[in-house]
Amino acid sequence: MTLIVLLGGGLGILLTRHGGSTSNAANAILNDATRGVVNINGRVSDGSIAGTGMVLSADGLVLTSNHVVAGTLSLVGQVNATGPQYKATVIGVDPSDDVAVIRLTGASGLHPVPFDTSGTVALGDSVTALGNALGRNGPPVVATGKVTSLNETLVVALEDSGDGNSGAHETLNGLIQFDASIQPGDSGGPLLNSAGHVIGMNTAGSTTKHPVNGGLFGAAIPITTALSIADQIRSGVTSAYIQGPHSGILGVRVTDAPDSSGALVHAVTGAGATAAGIKAQDVITEVAGTPIQSESDLGNVMQGRRPGDRVPVTWQDDSNKVHQAVVVLSEGPPA
Repeated sequence: MTLIVLLGGGLGILLTRHGGSTSNAANAILNDATRGVVNINGRVSDGSIAGTGMVLSADGLVLTSNHVVAGTLSLVGQVNATGPQYKATVIGVDPSDDVAVIRLTGASGLHPVPFDTSGTVALGDSVTALGNALGRNGPPVVATGKVTSLNETLVVALEDSGDGNSGAHETLNGLIQFDASIQPGDSGGPLLNSAGHVIGMNTAGSTTKHPVNGGLFGAAIPITTALSIADQIRSGVTSAYIQGPHSGILGVRVTDAPDSSGALVHAVTGAGATAAGIKAQDVITEVAGTPIQSESDLGNVMQGRRPGDRVPVTWQDDSNKVHQAVVVLSEGPPA
């Protein structure tokens, strides 16, 4: 398994593009695909994010990566870098497979990207990646290459979203690996075959050179996998993996306690924590029976929780008095 980095949100790594000019025929193929490519931009608690999406339906459903929308407070999308900027809302997410579906509010008459659901992808196939590289929001940027590996398992580094998951990793399976170097902002965009049909959704890129061919590389979720998950999200299915549009939160902002004995609250932001009596400078030491020794411990124990969940919390105030309460989780950003 190889460590790579998810290429959405506010990540700042820069991978070198390669690939020369395209012929008129190739441009015609790209133009058909780019009509359904969406530049996605959003706001998070400590800044902004950028990513890419693919139109699923004429009325504004868009497929993208979960890590593009995770933790966002607001989203906007623009199709093919032209026309209105639509407010976007999250319909549902699958964090384990890095898939999300959003809706462009008020959109109509959009052109879905041309999907290839045959599952036919072979080593050495020519591919083209399109995306909102570096969040520049112009026409989709093109990177070309070839398929170098199939059914790849990769460990990806997650960007710190401020919720206690700094330095965390997750494993993605069944990926298409290719040697077209993609950039931050490309996540959620299409990986095209030589016919201009979408065979994958770009999700990650390398920060180090490939151990075999020596080059930087990207990875994409097979489009058959992404569309299967998207269909379940659209139908309202929820499970241990597929979640509704919003996570459940305690409503606190925390850092590591100075003596590594818990998560130090530096701000209370939600109704649940306020009602329970948690205050700034309190130290959370246990959640749902799990000892909390750091900010990341709190982030891990809160993963997958939904608004309205009731979670037992133990904390100490600044006089070292111990408090316990059941906190009703508030509605937070997408998971």
